[in-house]
Formats: sequence, C-alpha cells, structure tokens
Amino acid sequence: MNARIAWLTAAFDWQSRAVMNRHLRLYMTGWHIKVLPPALEPVTMLVMFGLGLGAYMSSIEWRGREVSYLSFVAPGMLAYAAFMTPFFQALYASFIRMHFQRTWEGQLTTQIEMRHVVWGEILWAAVLGTVYAAIVSIVLALFHVLGLLTLDVRYLPLIVPLAFVSGCAFGAAGLYFTGIVPTIDHLNLPVFLIVLPLAFASATYFPLQHPVLVKIATLNPLYHLAEALRGLLLGGAVRYHVAALLVLSVAIVLVLVPLDMRILRRRVLGE
Repeated sequence: MNARIAWLTAAFDWQSRAVMNRHLRLYMTGWHIKVLPPALEPVTMLVMFGLGLGAYMSSIEWRGREVSYLSFVAPGMLAYAAFMTPFFQALYASFIRMHFQRTWEGQLTTQIEMRHVVWGEILWAAVLGTVYAAIVSIVLALFHVLGLLTLDVRYLPLIVPLAFVSGCAFGAAGLYFTGIVPTIDHLNLPVFLIVLPLAFASATYFPLQHPVLVKIATLNPLYHLAEALRGLLLGGAVRYHVAALLVLSVAIVLVLVPLDMRILRRRVLGE
C-alpha cells in the first residue's frame, strides 16, 4: 500500500479497532460509575448557569431574537461535553497509557503499529465523547419534558455524527500535546493556556459580540459545533456552521494525525 495514504487507511484496519476495543472493554468493567460524571455534570451546570445566573436575566438575544438563557446555554453544554471528553481522553488517559502503564509498548510487540495505536486512541476518544454527549442529550430531553427547557428534541440524535466527527479532531489535538509535553504536570499548560480560553470563547455559555472574538471563533470547530446544535435545537440556519465544522475537523485530522504519528513514534520507539 502507498505509504503516503497508509496513515489514513489505518483508521479502518482491524488493528486500530483492536486498540479501541481494548479501551472499550476496560471502560465497561465499571461503566455504571463512569457514566455518573457526564450524567450529573449537565444537571449541575444547568442549575448553576441556567437556574442560577439565568434567574438574573429574563432572556438573551441570539440571532436577532430573544431566548431564555437556560435554553441558550443547554446546546452550549452539549457542545462543551463533546469537546472536553475526547480532548482530555486523548490528553491525560493516553499519556498515562503511554508513559506510566506502558500499554503502547505492549501493543507494539504484536501486529499493531504506531499508526494503529494513534488511530485507536483517536477513535476511542471520539466514541467516548459521542457517548457522553448522548448522555447529556438524554438529560436535556428530560429537562425539556419537565418544562425547564424549550428545545426541539427531534434533532437531538444528530449530535451523534457531529460529535463523532468533531471528536476525532479534538482527539487528534489532544494527542498532539500528549506527544510533546515532557511530564504529566506539563499537561496543565495546554489546558489552561489554550483549551479553556477557546472553550469559553466559543459561544458555549454566552454569545460572542466582540468582533475580534467573532473572527477568531470562525476558525474554532467548537464554536461551529455549539452554533450548529443551537440552530438545530432552538430553530435557525445550521448549514454554514455544519459545513464549517466538517471542513475544520477534516483539516485538523489531515494535519495533526500524521504529525501525531511522527512525534509519538519518535518518543516511544526512538525512531
């Protein structure tokens, strides 16, 4: 197979699925405990931001119309969950598997190559992010049934493909930092200097009005994910944001995945 595309086709190899399935089997050993955080987080955030902060504002302007702050922030929380879960999984969990548990070294003694390890980590991060986003969607649907939110719940299933595609990009970004940071303590640097500023300046919890922030956000897939979900659940145009999300996610994968493979191959195998 042409070496130029082998890194890309490796995403569909059985070895990459084997790496992902290994993480899935380990995750399922305590799934009932691991499901609680993503299920309880949106409840906590809705109470703090929606019922707490939202109590001080009757409504918020979004795309030229007034919506309740609770309804505005709910899709943003959904996008935030779909972003943070794959990024942190590819950042912290992958670093631990690489550096402390030496899981990758064991996998590389089999028919699995570094390209499969990288894709397995990315795919697992995207799958886990999608699962967590689905859990948050169920919680939001319950809030809608209780009358606390006004959402078009018919479009909630669309979060699955959007979360998975963007999750691959977020996972690839997290894996890049896993490859370049020297110690686990240094993982705090990309989190606090890059991730959190981008996350909170992406129309997740408040609308963007400053022209500089708006221009920066157009290059941020999380912004387009939040706005696409908000358009689906609150009613509004979504084609532009969905298209921008797909283009940016594919571009990030095409750029970062081969870079991840080179950096991690050099770090793990010394090549």
